[in-house]
Amino acid sequence: MKKILIIMAVALGLIACQKQENIKFDKTASQGIAGTYTGIWSRTLVGEGNSEVGDGSIVFEATEDPYVAYITVTSTDLGINRAGLVNVSHADHGYVFYNNSTSDASSFGARFSGRVYKDGSIDMQYSVEEQVGRFKNLYQFSFGGNKQ
Repeated sequence: MKKILIIMAVALGLIACQKQENIKFDKTASQGIAGTYTGIWSRTLVGEGNSEVGDGSIVFEATEDPYVAYITVTSTDLGINRAGLVNVSHADHGYVFYNNSTSDASSFGARFSGRVYKDGSIDMQYSVEEQVGRFKNLYQFSFGGNKQ
């Protein structure tokens, strides 16, 4: 039993002493995420399962704030044209971005989130409720693409 406890203590010590990777960034999150990402947008009507897809883009512009960028999303195929401010931060070797505000008239107008991975690929999601006659339709939008 004593040998087992010693082996477990040594194993635990080896696991605890593993070197963690220190990631250093040469740009702020706002500067690093800046650029144009092209790919495919999809729009799904919740409850119906009907999806439409179309080409589109996401453009990030750096601001003076290291953790805020300006975002523009477009797809002429799906009639998407939204813009606003986005919170950005470093994540692993990439970036995460989000905005939880829908109240500001100059904002994007929907809560959204996404991620840019170290290989330059990106994904983003948001939902919008639209009034159609007496009914409200909830649409879910998602994007997948790559930095140009």
